[in-house]
Amino acid sequence: MKLYGLNGLIMNHPLTQKCINNSDTEKFAFSFFCDICGKGWESPVIQFAAGGFTSIKNEEVYRLIWAHEHRTAFEQANLEAHWHFNYCPKCGKWVCVDCFDDCSGECCKECRNNNL
Repeated sequence: MKLYGLNGLIMNHPLTQKCINNSDTEKFAFSFFCDICGKGWESPVIQFAAGGFTSIKNEEVYRLIWAHEHRTAFEQANLEAHWHFNYCPKCGKWVCVDCFDDCSGECCKECRNNNL
């Protein structure tokens, strides 16, 4: 799955199968969703540091700075998503706490129900 940012730039692979880029020209934010139930987690908003500077006259330079900050914000959000989702070693899905099998602590509820 490819995730596109503003201006069509390709982002790194997100942790979960579904990830929405909520970024705009002033801030960066991302939503990640459980691979089973779709329960979401939203990353903290990070302001575009160069967004307030009107002294950047060259649009290409502005876009490069935005792309760099966007990539960095996405990587940070993607890493933080690890704290909100559990990895199932049997099926490879990233799932929320509700979809992880708390009893065994080994797999997601889908794998447990399917005896995988």
